[in-house]
Amino acid sequence: MRHDTATGRAARRLAPVALALALGAATAPAQIRPPGSDPDLNDLALAWARGRYGAPLVCEIEGAPRRVMRSLLIAPGAQDALPPVDRIHFTEVESRQVTRCFGEASGDQPNLGGELEVTLPGRSRPDTAGHDFEQELRQHGGFVFQVRSGRLRVSAWGDAAEAREVDFAGGEATLRAVERGSDAARVLQEFEGRPLRVLELKARDGTILRFPLVLVAPR
Repeated sequence: MRHDTATGRAARRLAPVALALALGAATAPAQIRPPGSDPDLNDLALAWARGRYGAPLVCEIEGAPRRVMRSLLIAPGAQDALPPVDRIHFTEVESRQVTRCFGEASGDQPNLGGELEVTLPGRSRPDTAGHDFEQELRQHGGFVFQVRSGRLRVSAWGDAAEAREVDFAGGEATLRAVERGSDAARVLQEFEGRPLRVLELKARDGTILRFPLVLVAPR
């Protein structure tokens, strides 16, 4: 379902408001590597990805369009995870006043809740990790992580919202810097000067979720 142009213009005139800011205070500490060991490419990529992000949305709240930010957290996983992992966490929004949300360049957006564990597949030599990391950023702008485990609850908005659980294990989580001139760059233009990224989640059942993101606070 597409929003009309008038609604989009009205939404842009409204000041951004916070949505789903309560992500939970408890987060796991960073993984502890054995003494004397150097980080590999996976360690560097996971560290680069971490932070608290906002994904701009326009939501109909009590009948009026408002610009809001979906909150998303990427944090270190369990200390004993081998290989190390990050957690991508979505907090489901419990609000009867929200009847619909859409991205300014991507149509209707669902309510999401749940957590995924991701890691970079393959092996990397620690002595070349820094070079490999910089080369990946130059050539591709980010990384394609493997989803080790995790499910997301995907639902519509409002009282009678239907929900389904999507298993993302074995899928992909691609996080890249925003390219100039792209739809994501246009959506995020008011946040220019901050790190801007795009997250795309792919499940094995064909489900694809895509989010233009602004890094609000690194971890």
